[in-house]
Amino acid sequence: MKSTRNACSAIFVIVLVLGGWTSARAQGEITLLAVGPMRAPTAKIVANFEAKTGQKVKVTYGNGAETRRMVAKGQGLDVSLIIAPFPGAIASGTIFPSSATLVASILTAVGVPKGRPKPDISTPAAVKKALLAAKSIGYEDPDFTVAGQGPWEALNKLGIADQVATKSQVELGPGAQGISPAATNNAVKTSKRLENGDIDIGLLMLSDMLPEKDKYDVVGVLPRTICAPVPVVGFVSTHASDPAAATALLQYLASPEAEVIWKEAGYEPRR
Repeated sequence: MKSTRNACSAIFVIVLVLGGWTSARAQGEITLLAVGPMRAPTAKIVANFEAKTGQKVKVTYGNGAETRRMVAKGQGLDVSLIIAPFPGAIASGTIFPSSATLVASILTAVGVPKGRPKPDISTPAAVKKALLAAKSIGYEDPDFTVAGQGPWEALNKLGIADQVATKSQVELGPGAQGISPAATNNAVKTSKRLENGDIDIGLLMLSDMLPEKDKYDVVGVLPRTICAPVPVVGFVSTHASDPAAATALLQYLASPEAEVIWKEAGYEPRR
């Protein structure tokens, strides 16, 4: 009877020890809030970081506008990657402004249906001429998506936003989830319109276009003077469970090794 009790006690101790070890491992995870469209390169960079450090990273993805809102509402994780502008996030008090680290920048590119002539986009004047000559153009709605920020900036800097409004097909992006194209034309993806030849010119993030470049032709990136690259910036949370580990992850996301991966995916590296 005594030996049975001793065995049970030993098992109980082992369970406690294992449970505590598992709990400690879980608490040791770094949590990362990342941008959904940047999932593929982010996952690759995080995997490299884990392999180098032995540190586990748990990643949560959201669309660009959503991650900004999450941090502004105090729902950021140990490290949060957010797309500028982000005044609400800075004012939230949940991230260290001093930890701001440029990770990469989003580039806006021009695409045309497969086989169509590629317009000259080497200068702002050439871009303006091409957009005015096109019978139809497509881009995402800046009120709903980060991908729409660049095109909208370009159209306004060129002074033609009103002129092209009637021939623009404006996609709602993630905001159109669950909405039938029969209900609103804006539910159709810009990339699909390019693929089908329904628009003459599409303005999309280069990183979104590269994986589908066999479906349409990528002309190139818009000139910086009319469409500045949109910064993706990382911050460490004021509530990070391990600030040193969180800082190490953020620094690696902006490291030369990571820059190679960002560039391959169609983003502008920080250097």
